[in-house]
Amino acid sequence: MTNDPIKAVLFDFDGTLTLPGALDFPIIKTAIGCPVDQALLEYIQSLPDPRRRQEAFAQLDNFEIRAAQQSRPNHGAMEILRWLKKQGLPMGIITRNSRASVLTALEHFAPMEPGDFVVLITRDDPPAPKPSAEGVLWAAQAFKTAPSELLMVGDYLFDCQAGRAAGAPTALLDPNHDPRLQAAQCDFRIQRLEELKEIVGAGGGAVGD
Repeated sequence: MTNDPIKAVLFDFDGTLTLPGALDFPIIKTAIGCPVDQALLEYIQSLPDPRRRQEAFAQLDNFEIRAAQQSRPNHGAMEILRWLKKQGLPMGIITRNSRASVLTALEHFAPMEPGDFVVLITRDDPPAPKPSAEGVLWAAQAFKTAPSELLMVGDYLFDCQAGRAAGAPTALLDPNHDPRLQAAQCDFRIQRLEELKEIVGAGGGAVGD
């Protein structure tokens, strides 16, 4: 990782900016028929029958919208978003969820609104979903920054993988020391979103993991 200053912050959405648990992936996978050890979007895309793919995506959309209606900002999310906005640092969201579900959930983030984010990248947009680097690189272009100047923040392996593949520093939100995340390769491992203030203020130069 370079010592480049942080000029923009790109957030994962579900479980990072929103409280975790709104989406129950085991239940969703069971309903759609996805094996528990497979990634959901990739499983749906692999279905050979176009009609079955369409039905599966429709099921997923419905689960996501219902979850978004119940979701709330994560602990410290509003504080860090307001702080970044005050600092004049551009912010973005990158998620494997649908655009409609993110816009629905953002209704609970008032006075923050979609227009406060320079970029909102969902599975409905052209870049391949995380863990591909495409979305992070797309965001860097929108921010008019180098990927090394963009901090990727998320709560799952895919967020770290996408950021590192793009050449961006990564911060993993792991408040409960999730054993599934022990092997995650990230530049910073944080327990609270407020810790991003120190990372951004230091320019991303200190390695936390």
